[in-house]
Amino acid sequence: MIISGINLVKKSESYLRAKSSKWTKSSENVIRLVLNGSYIVTLTLVLLLIISLTQAHNTYVISRIFIGVAALFYLLLASYLLRKRRLKITAWMLIAIYWSIAGFILHTWGVNAPVGILLLGFVIVLASILLGAKYISLVALATILLLISLQLSATFGISHPDRSTLDNVSTFGDIASYATIFGVFALIAWVSRRQMEQSLQRALIAESELQKEKDSLAVKLAERTHSLYEAQAKEMGQLYRFAELGQLTTIILHELANYLSILTLDIEDLKDRHQNSIAIDRAKESITYIDTIIDQVRNQIKDSDNIQKFDPSSIIINTLEQLKRKHPATTIILSDKRSSRQIRQKIFGDPLRLSQAITILVTNAAQAPTQHKKTSIFVEISSSSKAIQIKVKDFGVGISEQSRQQLFQPHKSTKGGGLGIGLYITKQIVETHFKGKISIDPSTKFTQFNLEIPKLH
Repeated sequence: MIISGINLVKKSESYLRAKSSKWTKSSENVIRLVLNGSYIVTLTLVLLLIISLTQAHNTYVISRIFIGVAALFYLLLASYLLRKRRLKITAWMLIAIYWSIAGFILHTWGVNAPVGILLLGFVIVLASILLGAKYISLVALATILLLISLQLSATFGISHPDRSTLDNVSTFGDIASYATIFGVFALIAWVSRRQMEQSLQRALIAESELQKEKDSLAVKLAERTHSLYEAQAKEMGQLYRFAELGQLTTIILHELANYLSILTLDIEDLKDRHQNSIAIDRAKESITYIDTIIDQVRNQIKDSDNIQKFDPSSIIINTLEQLKRKHPATTIILSDKRSSRQIRQKIFGDPLRLSQAITILVTNAAQAPTQHKKTSIFVEISSSSKAIQIKVKDFGVGISEQSRQQLFQPHKSTKGGGLGIGLYITKQIVETHFKGKISIDPSTKFTQFNLEIPKLH
């Protein structure tokens, strides 16, 4: 769900970047179109003026030829800036040259000269297309100030425009000039409108895609919410089963404690009758061990731990001795690879909980299917700078890869009659109580559990 939301935001940002890039490209195309058109028109006018000078010997066009050549160099400079992608400077240069031409025409032939007025209108339209709406008011204000200054100049006799041309009869040359200006107007208007339509089309497509993403995100959100509800219901069911198991365990412990008390009295009576009986001594030792386990389970149910500093090796040794008597057909070998200095280092927690974790792992290993007549289990203790490592390894048929993936989940057992809570309890003891780690070693085809419990520094 979160990934889909991030993808939606990224697509929106990508669309905005693409739209900005396309808008810049479109503006560049318009500037190049106007620039090339201006260059062609100026070059044509210069050639016509040169023909007028050479063929008709009209010497008054010499100054206009120099102005035209200067305008060509000006446009060449604008082309250079356009290649350097200095779009705004190039746009201002185009607006400035047309604004200057219009001012020159109006200064020479008067404010009512149609060509000058048309050019000023063209300048305002060109500014809106090349620079955007925010510069229209600035260009319009400059145009109005130009007209006011020209009128004041003519009124006070500073300039003397030639208004005689306004009384002349129009010619097809005038029509050609107006047609050229109107053609440029139409071309720019068409390009501008085309850009707007394309931008609108892209916006509609992007909106449609974003709506599809939104709908898809809503569906994924609903699916994710449904799966969370199912997982929560499943977890509540597991908690309910654990609560039932706890209630049943409490009842069994109560009954077991009562029978052990009676059994203890009976064994004491037998010991009085049969002095120095090894079997009776072992029975008393086993009963003491069972009493200890019962007390441990009762404390766990009451959420009461016997937290202390202790040496894990002594607890593991005592636990394995009890397990050897419980599983006489199993060979249990303990290997302590720590140095004498490391053996003195202790861990922090409840010793009975560590005993319970080792008991579960060794018992599972003893009950695991094997191809050999006698089961062998290796328990190894080692140490690093920060933790105690405990390895429990058997040489049975191993655990399948599919079973390994859900090995520590509750009610997932690899044994036919198992409850599937032993390894789950072990994981909780190691990770929650001792703040350590437990894992199954993937490097061996046999079953090996690796425990890591932090040292007490």
